[in-house]
Amino acid sequence: MAGEYYLDFKKSEQIVKSMSLVPDKAEKAVNQVLHTSGIKDAIKAITGFIPVSNRNKRHARNSNPLKGDTMNLGFRVYARGGATKNKNSFGYLAFPNDGLGKHNLIAKRFFERGGDLASTSIFNNIMTALSEAAEL
Repeated sequence: MAGEYYLDFKKSEQIVKSMSLVPDKAEKAVNQVLHTSGIKDAIKAITGFIPVSNRNKRHARNSNPLKGDTMNLGFRVYARGGATKNKNSFGYLAFPNDGLGKHNLIAKRFFERGGDLASTSIFNNIMTALSEAAEL
């Protein structure tokens, strides 16, 4: 399961307005940003909010725990998977907002917090790419 995150409505409106100025180049420009730097920024931001306990064990934050899939005008970030019963699995990442397990009693909301952090840079990169496409 992945947490879902969307840009706020005002930012989405600004992107649509900018895309309408260069309709023949907009989709390619936005996809290029989202599929290269956008997905990497989101994964990095989300990973930064994954909690690390003081126990002496391997932690998800330091183990490249997230994957991403690209789609047209978007991407999806989700946990690499694995059941909690499997050793070296980060099963708690499958339900990021539920606070499940005996050591994870409080919902951390790291997907949303990371999405909030990454959305500004992704938005700025998209707007820059669209303005560059308009100049060409």
